[in-house]
Amino acid sequence: MPTESEKQMSSIESTIVRVVDNIKKSDSDSWNYRGLELSNEMLVVLISHPNIDKAAAALDVSIGNLADQKDIPGIAHFLEHMLFMGSSKYPGENEYSKLIEGNGGSSNAFTSGDHTNYYFDIHPNLLPEALDILAQFFISPLFSASSTDRELEAVNSEYERNLSDDGRRVFQLEKSTSDPKHPYSGFTTGNSESLRTMPKQRGIDIRQVLLDFHKVQYSSNRMSLAVLGNQSLDELQSLVMKSFNDVPNKNLKQVKYPADPYGESTRKTICYVVPVKEYRCLTINWVIPDHKDLYYCDPESYLSHLIAHEGDGSLLSYLKKLGLATQSASGEKYVAPGFSFFYVYLELTIEGLNRWEEIIYIVYQYIAMLRKEGPKEWIFDERKNLNAMHFQFREKEPANDFVSNLALRMR
Repeated sequence: MPTESEKQMSSIESTIVRVVDNIKKSDSDSWNYRGLELSNEMLVVLISHPNIDKAAAALDVSIGNLADQKDIPGIAHFLEHMLFMGSSKYPGENEYSKLIEGNGGSSNAFTSGDHTNYYFDIHPNLLPEALDILAQFFISPLFSASSTDRELEAVNSEYERNLSDDGRRVFQLEKSTSDPKHPYSGFTTGNSESLRTMPKQRGIDIRQVLLDFHKVQYSSNRMSLAVLGNQSLDELQSLVMKSFNDVPNKNLKQVKYPADPYGESTRKTICYVVPVKEYRCLTINWVIPDHKDLYYCDPESYLSHLIAHEGDGSLLSYLKKLGLATQSASGEKYVAPGFSFFYVYLELTIEGLNRWEEIIYIVYQYIAMLRKEGPKEWIFDERKNLNAMHFQFREKEPANDFVSNLALRMR
C-alpha cells in the first residue's frame, strides 16, 4: 500500500503533461535546467544550482496593455499594481513585499503591449514561501477598496514622472499619431483621470473592472514561469506543482493584433519634438509584419547589423564625414503578435539637425543599396558565429533579470 507521501508525489506527477530535460546550454554553464508543461497548460522552466546567492522567479502573462478597454485606458497596468495588494490566502497588503524586501530580495513587475511580467529575487531558503504568495496573485486576488484607492495614487505618480521623460513622451507621441481604431493608439500607463474620475462619471466600479479583466484575460494557458533555486530540479518541480497547479485554465486564445497600426491615412507622418533635456536625434520607424515563424534566421538582426555598423563604408561613417551624425542604432521594436517596428536612430550634430531631410534621403539610399546587393551568406554566417560565441561565453545576468527574460521569451 502506498504511503501518504507516495500518494502525494503521484498526484503531483499527474499534474505534469510534458517534461523536457535536454535543454541546450553552453559548455561553460554549470546550472541544471528542466522544462515542464503543467496540466493547466502553464509552461515552466526550472533552473537549479547549489551555490547561488539568490533564488528568483518570474511569471509572465501573455496579455498586456493592448488589451485595455478603450474607455478605461491603463487598466492592464493598474491590475499589475493591484496584484501585489493581497490575496484570499495572504490578505496582508504588504505581505509579499515584506517577505522579499525583509530578506535581502527585491520584487517588481512591468506591463508591455502583450505581456505582463512579475518577478522577484530572495534568499534561497525562502523561495517556497515567496513562490506560494506569487501564485496566489493569479488564483484569488482581493482588490480591496482601500488598496485600490492607494495604489491608484502610485499609478498616477508614475504617470506624472513620465511627463518629463523624453523617451516616454516620444513613445506616447508615436502611439497617439497611429490609427485611433487600432489598440496601439491607446494611453497605456493610466492616471487618476482615466482610472477614477472618468469611470466614476459613467457609474463604473473600477474594482469590478479589475476583477473582470483578471477573470477574462488572465489564464494559466497564457502564463510562463521561470524558477531559479538551490534545490534540486525534482524539489523545484514539487514546489511549482504545489503552488501553481491551481491557477485556473480558462482556455483563452493567444491574442493577435491587426497588422498595421498606422494605415494609409496616418503613415508617412513627420513629428517634431521639443525635448525636456537637450539632445538632437532623428528616428525613422517602419511597421513590419509579424515574423515569428522566421525566428531561427532572425532577418531583422541581419539588417540592423548592416545599418548600425560603424566601420568604413557604413552609413554612420559617411554621415560622420559630412559632419551630420555622431551615433547610430538600429533594430526591431517588438510590440505584439501581429506587428512590430523596425527603426533607425541617429544622434545628430547641430548641422545634422538643420539638414535632417538630407539625412533621411541618405538613409533611404543606403537601404536601396542593401536591397540591390541582396543578402550575403558570408555576413549571415559571420553573425551566426558571433551569436554562437556569445551563447557559449555569455556572462550570467542578475537572477531576477535572468528569470524575467526567460519567462518573457517562452511564449
